[in-house]
Amino acid sequence: MAQGPSCASELHYYRALDHANAGFATGTYHLKDDLHLATPPPHPSEAPVVNPNPLATVPTPPTSGVKLSLVSVGQRNKLPVFTSKEKVTAPPFADGNPALAAIPTKDGLKRRKPKNNIIKSSSSFVSRVITHEASSKRLNDRNPDGLFAFANINRAFQWLDLSSKNKEEPLAKILFTKAHMLTHDINELTKSSSHIDIAMGSSAGDIIWYEPISQKYARINKNGVVSNSPVTHIKWIPGSENMFMAAHANGQLVVYDKEKEDALFTPEISNHSAEAMKASSRLPLQVLKSVNSRNQKTNPVALWKLANQKISQFAFSPDQRHLAVVLEDGSLRVMDYLKEEYVLWS
Repeated sequence: MAQGPSCASELHYYRALDHANAGFATGTYHLKDDLHLATPPPHPSEAPVVNPNPLATVPTPPTSGVKLSLVSVGQRNKLPVFTSKEKVTAPPFADGNPALAAIPTKDGLKRRKPKNNIIKSSSSFVSRVITHEASSKRLNDRNPDGLFAFANINRAFQWLDLSSKNKEEPLAKILFTKAHMLTHDINELTKSSSHIDIAMGSSAGDIIWYEPISQKYARINKNGVVSNSPVTHIKWIPGSENMFMAAHANGQLVVYDKEKEDALFTPEISNHSAEAMKASSRLPLQVLKSVNSRNQKTNPVALWKLANQKISQFAFSPDQRHLAVVLEDGSLRVMDYLKEEYVLWS
């Protein structure tokens, strides 16, 4: 099975006709389901967003977004991963900083969950949570090799079971009040039949760590305490249980830890970095907080300023060392994010 095209209102679900190619990107596909995912109306309390820049060519800052993820928690065959002939030899991110060493747990298989119950939440950020009346039974009776679908559509976040006969009925649907979800990502390392870690980035800059099976959540970068700019893209760092990276519309890349509390961020930029910034005709990579900093009691883990424009998207390389970043003007920058430095600028 594979993901087909998607838009704000429909989810097209395809199945491979050629069983020899099942589980691979190639093959012949036909439409199996066509699910309508209604775009939620704005919340009555939402005021129109006006771009403060009088010279802007776009009407408003980013306020809406659509992304779909398909997740299997069973023992399905994974898609082939194409890497170089050499083995991955890069050390884990933050390796060597004792302040970021993982805390051992009594039960290594038990995943920590967020603290807050999203269904009973009194937060003004969460408007409403709609759960299916038979969600527990559906989860217990479902095919363990089936696919879950997660979709953020403006201020709604939906969780569907594509192995169910009632695919169009979400297991859960969250409606947010003060922000639209622009992006999300699933942690492939920690997922299981009893646990799924999801990071969601919003137009307000707030980030939600959500565990759907327990319906628990935590709010990170609350009210933009670390970076008060919309989250345009978010990804879990390869091989990390706790850390994920978020791109903000102000040109910042921020590494957060889902387990850490937030604190008002004060840049740790050095005098050397400040002088290099003034001397350069183009903005260099500013390390406003290094992953090697010993001040790791609160978020962020690391914060890098790449540009004075929106970061559109980024992707990790198979060697788990490099990061490709695309900016709003179409330029590409490649970082060695372990060393916190550029290796390519185009």
